[in-house]
Amino acid sequence: MVSRRLRIVRKIWYANNIFGLEFRCPGIRPMPGQFFQIRVGEGIDPFLNRPISVASYKDGRLLIVIKVVGRGTRMLSTKNEGDHLTLFGPFGRRFRPRRMRTLLIAGGIGIAPLLFLAEHLFRNKIAFDLIYGVRTRREIIFREEMTKMAVRSSYVAERGFKKHQTVVSAMKKMCLEDYQIAYTCGPRQMLIELQRLQMPMPVYAFCEDFLGCGCGLCLGCAIMYHGEYKRICVDGPIFELGEIDFEV
Repeated sequence: MVSRRLRIVRKIWYANNIFGLEFRCPGIRPMPGQFFQIRVGEGIDPFLNRPISVASYKDGRLLIVIKVVGRGTRMLSTKNEGDHLTLFGPFGRRFRPRRMRTLLIAGGIGIAPLLFLAEHLFRNKIAFDLIYGVRTRREIIFREEMTKMAVRSSYVAERGFKKHQTVVSAMKKMCLEDYQIAYTCGPRQMLIELQRLQMPMPVYAFCEDFLGCGCGLCLGCAIMYHGEYKRICVDGPIFELGEIDFEV
């Protein structure tokens, strides 16, 4: 486990409760799906670090995107350019996307790790389409970046557009046979509903959860996969969606 004390070189607010922090961090070479554990305060309160996926890594600049959902992320939202944070990682297994006709399926803040995946696909000339759903139109982020990289991109919202849709309802009208593989990240309920669609191609889920240690010791992030428990932090965080048992 590598600890780094990094200075915030840029802070960006994307929406009322979603912001990004950018750091100068050369030489780490993260891969899609990997994440960092971020120490929130200078002491032991809050005691646990916050796991945040890599949203982008270009020219030695690391971007993480955070949604304010509780006390820890609210404390992180008060950090400003010039402040320092301690980051541990990157954690998670290194994952290399396959060279196939690809669909990215994003829900809410799940767009962040899929942005990093999209950058990897685009750089390696792997064509992909995107469908991205949010609760309200104002929560759509990285639209410009994704539209430039994707062959086709579709954006849906439960509120804010004339046509109210979820990712799953929109996908029921798509020709999924056009794709050979899909990657998804989003709320747990979205993943469950996608699993029920029984899509005709393998679907790999970027599983995000509240991780305790981040290095496999506490077992707090265990999920049932292929009939046995796996730890999201060290065995994942990317798993084949159809083999996850969400009922356990």
